[in-house]
Amino acid sequence: MSITIDFSPAAMALIKEQAMAQNTTAEEFIRTASEKAARNAEYLAMLDKSRKQLQEGKVIKKTMEELEAMASE
Repeated sequence: MSITIDFSPAAMALIKEQAMAQNTTAEEFIRTASEKAARNAEYLAMLDKSRKQLQEGKVIKKTMEELEAMASE
């Protein structure tokens, strides 16, 4: 899939600088950074869901002894 994005001159200069520092092209740097941002967003959404479940009391609590017993089963 192809997408066109208009970056400001300052943003493009930063992208090119960072791409050069990583010995890659600006296009590859943008693709990699976009994929990383998507994975980070997915992870942050999971953390938000976990926090909400904790606030709502939808958790299972185990003591260390219970966890150790589970591990030795």
